[in-house]
Amino acid sequence: MVELRGKDGQNLLVAGAEVTVRNQARGVEVRCTTQSGTGVCSVALPSDGEYLLRAKADGMEGEGVLQAGSATADVLLQPTMLTSSGTVVSGSRTEELQEESATKVDVLTREQMVNTGYERVSDLLQEMPGVLVRRGSTSTVGGEQIQGIDSRQVLVLQDGLPVLGARGVKSGVVNLNRQSSGRLNRIEVAKGTSSSLYGSDAIGGVINMITQEPGSPIEGGLVLSGGSLGMFDGRADIGGRRGRGYAYLNLGNSRMDSYSLIANSPTTVGPQVKRDDILFKTRFQATPKFGIGFTANAYRNREQGRNAAETGLVNGDSIDKNQSYAVVGDWVPGAATTLQFRGYTARYDEDSYTTPLTGGVTSAANLNERMNRLDATLSHQFGSQHLVQGGAEWVQILYRGVNRVAGDNIGQQITARDFWIQDKWTYKRLTATAGGRITDHSRFGNAAVPKVGLIYRLNDSLILRGSFGMGFRAPDLGQLYYRFANPASFYQVIGNTHLKPEYSQSWQTGLTFRKTRYRLGATLFRNNVRDLIDTRNVGTPTTVDQLNALLAQYQIEPIFNPLLGRQTFLYYNQSRIFTRGVELDGEYAFTRRLRVYGAYTFLNAKDRLTGAALLQRHRHTGVVRADYSIPKWGLSANVRGSFYSHWQLTNTTRGLPFQIWDAYVAKSWPKGFETFVAVDNFNDSRDGKLQYATPTFDRPDYGRTARVGLRYRFGRKEF
Repeated sequence: MVELRGKDGQNLLVAGAEVTVRNQARGVEVRCTTQSGTGVCSVALPSDGEYLLRAKADGMEGEGVLQAGSATADVLLQPTMLTSSGTVVSGSRTEELQEESATKVDVLTREQMVNTGYERVSDLLQEMPGVLVRRGSTSTVGGEQIQGIDSRQVLVLQDGLPVLGARGVKSGVVNLNRQSSGRLNRIEVAKGTSSSLYGSDAIGGVINMITQEPGSPIEGGLVLSGGSLGMFDGRADIGGRRGRGYAYLNLGNSRMDSYSLIANSPTTVGPQVKRDDILFKTRFQATPKFGIGFTANAYRNREQGRNAAETGLVNGDSIDKNQSYAVVGDWVPGAATTLQFRGYTARYDEDSYTTPLTGGVTSAANLNERMNRLDATLSHQFGSQHLVQGGAEWVQILYRGVNRVAGDNIGQQITARDFWIQDKWTYKRLTATAGGRITDHSRFGNAAVPKVGLIYRLNDSLILRGSFGMGFRAPDLGQLYYRFANPASFYQVIGNTHLKPEYSQSWQTGLTFRKTRYRLGATLFRNNVRDLIDTRNVGTPTTVDQLNALLAQYQIEPIFNPLLGRQTFLYYNQSRIFTRGVELDGEYAFTRRLRVYGAYTFLNAKDRLTGAALLQRHRHTGVVRADYSIPKWGLSANVRGSFYSHWQLTNTTRGLPFQIWDAYVAKSWPKGFETFVAVDNFNDSRDGKLQYATPTFDRPDYGRTARVGLRYRFGRKEF
């Protein structure tokens, strides 16, 4: 038995603190609550391994590490900050404290997500420093930038496995408007190139959505909310942890009406949206040395809207669906060795229809993506200061679709094999990490990328960190073989089989200074990308001779069969770009009731050869947040602000600066009930160009919206 003690800043024991003890590699997690009068609780643990401790009490939280064989462990609880210093998941799929990561990693906790009222991951990320998600409805695909690197180069994961979304098609974005926050325990954003651990698509960073797990014998809940624009979100979950296993089920439904920003306009900026999603996960610890888990995840999304085209008004109807299944096994052959294996299969399907309002033929298109993946990771701990990990991965991806991919329903396919290794070594206050990855791509051959990082704890308050890494990203199947002739507007997009892979270099250096009531952080970053892939308008051929000249100039292969009379867009390698800047953030807990947080990001993003600013990026962004609670009354509230400077739309035009303010109030009631009210964009910020004599807009923000909701929880608190 291990005795756990929760203590506050005055070294006094804290009663009623819920303590979680977890060993990720073994899949072992136990919980206990410190007792009234003693501030102590006890748990039984295996006699080997390292365990992460997390404790939470009223207005306080803390973390720590427990070494096997220890008889006691103290967890220091401090006033809860708005950002978390809890655990993060690295590419090696082992947990480490956030402050022990050599690269900048920001975390949104369950409590932070709940205390916005948001239901979409895209909405949550727009308030994170250094991350840009364009505000608006689902008409704007919920993509993201991390430190100025765009969505194409950012890898999106759920529980460490890729989320499908047909990269290279529809701007190459994994649409985060499709990802529900209701099933998540936290969201981690790793900034800077992470290819050495995560592989291709991670040269700009990684977004990892970690789903919930039950912690009680039986627990569950219900969330209902609705408001402006016919918004409705309903979610229910139930789960339990007993003996050697657990199971968890989460169901959701969301709806929103269409809208237009320009008065009397027959077109819709935001389409009508309906979405259903489901998540099921389970795990069984068959023996003390072997455990196995299974996860199934799916959604169905439908959008209906009206657009203006060269042929007149058209109705659009699009249905996209996603399914994924994963099996994860963990085997501990020895006290210091862990082997994990994973099998994963996923599919993404999209069917879209365009119908002229005046009658005529409905145009249809479909897109299908399939992914199969196998990987294995071996970890070995040498003593208490040296951890070596390595792994092998195999992945196969297939695209096919009429009016979407060259070859139509025959499709195109690639495979890749990866091998990686990481060595983490700690000596007193210094932690050094070095690693690398080799990729064998079926189309682009071999590529190797390294990474190194250092962390130095100058004292108990100040941590210094620095890292350098290189990234490799092969063009995806959409960029290589995309073939789309828009049935309503006279343009076409075709792939480029002559694309070269993208390579990146990423530098970071920063510090974190933490005291009992406040925290300050600063990070300097620079990202260089060579052969960045973008799109280019290559002209509108109107005669056979012009078309043949276009084919010859850009070496367009016959399989793309480009059409006459269409404005033509082609993928190409932009020579060299860079993004550099600084992130500053800080927070202060005035009391257990009142906490404030603020962050500022300066970004300089340019083409290195021309000196031109990269498009769709703000030079200055910032966020502020103030949280206030009265626990004895069950009240909690916050006000959040986001600020954006001018942003370059084209080489000659800029978008206007703006700010958006949101507010949230919640009241808890007996028996596990809670009500809440959220007002988003309460300053009613809308694009200034809507006031022109001929209204137009660059931002799709609807304006002020409001929501009310009811939550019910049993078995465990919502955090």
